[in-house]
Amino acid sequence: MSSHSSIQEACFNVCCSSPFSSHSMTQKQEQEEEEELEFSVITPGASFLTKDIKFTSQESLPPLRTSFYDLITAFPDYLQTNQADHLRSTEYQNLSCSSRHVLLSHTSQQQPLFSYSQFRQLSGLNNSLFTLSSTQASSGEEMLSLAREESQFQTRMRKRIMSFMNLEESEYDMILTQDRSSAFKILAELYSFKTNPNLLTVYNYEDEAVEGMIRISEKKGVKPKSAEFSWPSTGIVSEKLKRTILRSKRRSKEDKRGLFVFPLQSLVTGASYSYSWMSLAQENQWHVLLDTSALGSKDMDTLGLSLFRPDFLICSFTEFLGHDDDDLTGFGCLFVKKSSSQALSEEEAVTNPANLTVVKAEPNWIMLQNDESTLDDHNKASTSATEIEEDDKAIIEFRGLDHADSLGLILISRRLKSLTLWLVRALTCLKHPGSHQTETPLVKICGPKTRPDRGASVSFNVFDWQGEKVDPLMVERLAEREKVGLRCAYLQKIGSVGNKKRRDGESMSLRVSVVSVRLGFMTNFDDVFRVWGFVSRFLDADFVEKEKWRKKALEKEKKTNERRNSLRAF
Repeated sequence: MSSHSSIQEACFNVCCSSPFSSHSMTQKQEQEEEEELEFSVITPGASFLTKDIKFTSQESLPPLRTSFYDLITAFPDYLQTNQADHLRSTEYQNLSCSSRHVLLSHTSQQQPLFSYSQFRQLSGLNNSLFTLSSTQASSGEEMLSLAREESQFQTRMRKRIMSFMNLEESEYDMILTQDRSSAFKILAELYSFKTNPNLLTVYNYEDEAVEGMIRISEKKGVKPKSAEFSWPSTGIVSEKLKRTILRSKRRSKEDKRGLFVFPLQSLVTGASYSYSWMSLAQENQWHVLLDTSALGSKDMDTLGLSLFRPDFLICSFTEFLGHDDDDLTGFGCLFVKKSSSQALSEEEAVTNPANLTVVKAEPNWIMLQNDESTLDDHNKASTSATEIEEDDKAIIEFRGLDHADSLGLILISRRLKSLTLWLVRALTCLKHPGSHQTETPLVKICGPKTRPDRGASVSFNVFDWQGEKVDPLMVERLAEREKVGLRCAYLQKIGSVGNKKRRDGESMSLRVSVVSVRLGFMTNFDDVFRVWGFVSRFLDADFVEKEKWRKKALEKEKKTNERRNSLRAF
């Protein structure tokens, strides 16, 4: 068998194997296969990112042009994605400014509704293209009723979003929420935990929105369960999750076991999970909530999701990519399968009525039309019915969604795979100076390395020349100063080495702080190269020490000011 066909077979086995196979890999086997695949996926051309290469200082890194040539040598298909570069230069010019970056926070994956050029065209109307108004509901039935009362704009927006999400209007209702966390809270408040008493989540990182759902369920007497994850791959420990899905108790044969909350990918580490988990949960009488936050822009078009229609879906949207203004409008969406709406029970006790808030969206130019003074003052505003109608048409285009659709699933996936795999290999080539036997890696990847099926998130930790971990919060703080999109995140439910037990017999799990970066459909090689360049600065021991001294000086100054203020108070 040729080496090429061996690689193809290995990739097929990784992507398509069932997590329920009796031949499930042990943690050691999984790590060995990861190491075997790590370099084999970068073989189409003669990449300089080989096993033996190392860079021991920022100055030793090759320039951008040379590195880009290496990318297209290792991943020739990347050149077929230049349509994305064209869109970025013509429709998302803000991403090319030195102060803006398209690398995303791990906390959410918001799909932009509009392009930046579209926003600029109409932004004179207001700071935001549309306004959200809130209405509080008292029950699931009222919430669905409010969601169905739509303006013309909201109807068009719902239809466009559902088309983008590859969901049938006849099959799902869409509830607009204040944000992603609000969507989780609404479902937690209304879900029929009385008759379906279990909550099972599959997150290898701490997620504020999911934690909100867990807290609400606990107030209702539910004892939430979670999947456990292996180290260092952060993949699901299959046998334990399978056991939990199969053995969780039901009130009666007519009832469901509970709510299975599943993300398909880790938003922090990029670990991918099989669709088969949704199938197993459905077959064993669970309601399934699919959290699409970690999915790529067109991942909803995959065959798997056309086969497994979940009971609930949650996603979120923002106005446009790359804005620095936190006040710009975004919202969450909760999709409820019409045949599963009975799971939103009227008998459930609501822990906080404010959680049952649904929002309406109205374009700001309608408000502008009723304000003649604003029209007169603004030199870009429409002054005729024809121009207003043209503005109406322009904003209804939802160009951000149109662009993702025009790129398509295959092109976006190919682009993100090339950039992600190149970044992982580039990071692992950074070594502290020393002899070959004693060299210390600067970066250790937490999660999958270069598995072909990994997602577009990368998590890692940085270590100094003595092998001590650099605080991820410090890395985040320094990255913010350089306008690089790295964030500190916390991995959770990581199985302890040796499967140690607590006193109550439960398995011990680890909590690990990491640095995380996520790539999006408008990320380009320049973004990735800048992350690599920034991380390489930690090869300089003084870079970290200066920041430690700076932090101590700031803390000392803060305490001094506090003492002065307290003395003045007297």
